[in-house]
Amino acid sequence: MSRLEDVKHRFEWDAGNFAAIYNEESSPVWRWFNRFFRQAIFVRYDLAMRECGEVKGQAVLDIGCGSGVYSIELAKRGARRVVGLDFSRPMLDIARQSATAQDVNGITDFIQGEFLSHDFGDEKFDTSIAMGVFDYLEEAEPFLKKMSQVTKGKILASFPRYSPVRGRARRLRYRLTGRGDVFYYASETVERLAERAGIKRHHLVHIGSSGGGVILVGDNR
Repeated sequence: MSRLEDVKHRFEWDAGNFAAIYNEESSPVWRWFNRFFRQAIFVRYDLAMRECGEVKGQAVLDIGCGSGVYSIELAKRGARRVVGLDFSRPMLDIARQSATAQDVNGITDFIQGEFLSHDFGDEKFDTSIAMGVFDYLEEAEPFLKKMSQVTKGKILASFPRYSPVRGRARRLRYRLTGRGDVFYYASETVERLAERAGIKRHHLVHIGSSGGGVILVGDNR
């Protein structure tokens, strides 16, 4: 299998466990474990929601939406349409079930597909996000460039930074368990990617926790 197929396979067979990271109804021990050892995921979520700002009446694209955590929250915050795109059918099944349970299934549209090959037609989004996606992309520039092309407003994307201990351990763990590879980015690299992607304006928000990185906040308005 290719590296991308390894990642896809991981998010298919492990969809339930990954979705459970955000589940506040799980056991107290599991919630403590996630909040302590996966703190960066929750910090990233809070920062992304803050940087999205007012989404009422907007069309939003959530790339690599997974179990729909971001998509559903943005729908609840007043977005008129949220498109969640992911290549994992089990993840999308969970997302659709969650959207129905939280009464936003009429706003959310979860689609199985690959972002780079997906045809959006003439549709342009007010806000596009890609959280936890660039971790697995060997070629980041074409991906970010397409994000810019389909977005007329805000662009949010997270990029993990390398740390000598966690970074090496995560990469080794992924390779040994057949989950593909993981890629890291210096802030300077993210700055260059934003410029090459043609994003009009941008700034970086640093995820201030162990295992974090940066969130690129672009604006094409």
